[in-house]
Amino acid sequence: MMDQPRATRTVVVANEEGLHLRAASLFVGLARKFQSRIEVVKDCQRADAKSMPLQLTALGAAPGDELVMEATGPDAEEALAALAALVANKFEDEPTPNS
Repeated sequence: MMDQPRATRTVVVANEEGLHLRAASLFVGLARKFQSRIEVVKDCQRADAKSMPLQLTALGAAPGDELVMEATGPDAEEALAALAALVANKFEDEPTPNS
């Protein structure tokens, strides 16, 4: 059996509310669009990114906290790139100013 592609990416929670329920719901919704298995790690805690949003909020990620995202599967890199963009965009919490 061939090894599945793996990817790891570290992101910093940038929005003022941290990883609250609405943000976690957006994260889970996006993660479920990919085939890869995706997990989020904070300190010693690990959560399935495709499971219930409450599992992600239980990580207690506050603004400035680092999260490590790990994906295993055919679209691992693509999945983490999309999820990292969501986190960087503060879970779309704030409207982006027109430049």
